[in-house]
Amino acid sequence: MSQASIGILGAGAAGVAAAKTLRAANPEVQIDLLTRTGERPFNRTLVNKGVAIGLLSPDQAAVPDAGATFVADTVRGIDPRSRQVHLASGESRAYDGMIIATGSRPRTLGEDVLGRDDGLASGRLTTLHSLTDATGIRDRLAALPSSARVLVLGAGVLAAETASLLSTAGHDVALISRSTLPGASVFGEHIAKKLLDLHQARGATYLGRTIQAVRTHPDHIAIVLDGGDRVEGDLAIIAHGTLPAAPSPWNGPEGIPVDDRLRLREAPDQRIYAAGGVVIHEHPDLGAYRIDHWDDAAAQGAHAAHTLLYDHGLGDDPGAYRPVSTFTSSIHGHILAGAGHPTPGSTARLISDDPTVVLHEHAGAPVAATGLDAVALVHQWAPRLHHPHETTNQPE
Repeated sequence: MSQASIGILGAGAAGVAAAKTLRAANPEVQIDLLTRTGERPFNRTLVNKGVAIGLLSPDQAAVPDAGATFVADTVRGIDPRSRQVHLASGESRAYDGMIIATGSRPRTLGEDVLGRDDGLASGRLTTLHSLTDATGIRDRLAALPSSARVLVLGAGVLAAETASLLSTAGHDVALISRSTLPGASVFGEHIAKKLLDLHQARGATYLGRTIQAVRTHPDHIAIVLDGGDRVEGDLAIIAHGTLPAAPSPWNGPEGIPVDDRLRLREAPDQRIYAAGGVVIHEHPDLGAYRIDHWDDAAAQGAHAAHTLLYDHGLGDDPGAYRPVSTFTSSIHGHILAGAGHPTPGSTARLISDDPTVVLHEHAGAPVAATGLDAVALVHQWAPRLHHPHETTNQPE
């Protein structure tokens, strides 16, 4: 494989981890890390934590060198049979192996929301996913003579963390969510209720509400809710999660299906792999699921690289990929921690009340753990996930 060429599409967590894994295994292999035209790879976890609130510059959010050749030329499409990549410049490149790690794109408001496009064009309605989003928010907040009124549309981890950061910075934040108990399906009701209490103690919350329209004015924006209620602010941030950002021929909303080694499911012998937020996993017991957070994307990228090495006879079989990565998020002075992924059909069980720890189980095995102010306890569950008979006791 010393003369082989590997194309990695995407330079986020999954792409960079894959490149580093391949480079460590074989210093001679040619690795191209393909990014969008004009884009410098960046750490997406720093978009809201650093750039949007003015703590970091975009340059400080850049990812370090991955030991690969950066090719800033947007991928327009892929021919899976020939492993050929067609680029925006008109160039085409063929590879001996390919890892698709193109990540995700933000969900926005539906087309049925009146005034959505005008709000987005004005900059007062925005997503928070890219460096461009972050610098736009930073500059708009900095231009105000005093603290801002910010409407956060959504209540997942990104929304909760962003609301906390903006509140700490002195802004007045309101949360608008379609759910009456945001996060219950992900964290369990016990943690979701505590997070909601934290939000309600620091700002307005509009729960179980549907956005009907957006009204953009020269000096403010108004979100019109079902029933006609209007919530006004200087800025509205959409935090409704993400969709896969797959290249053609997979560029619909479904993402790229993979097998349990992260090979392309429809053609596992083609030596095309995928990792990160672009991937759709399917487990015979757990069903189909998708994960889009930085640490898990990095773990998937490394796993896909190990599978590629195995298929080229240069490594051991890495086995089936199962999500065990950990994360932490600071929300209103408290630390939300997680390990693994609460897959469809899993049940949540409170295993510790103080500190709060919830175990998510499926078919007799733990698949995830979440907790509030219980980082060490939650992270101790990571090596026990996906192993039956590991659900009885909290690790010591």
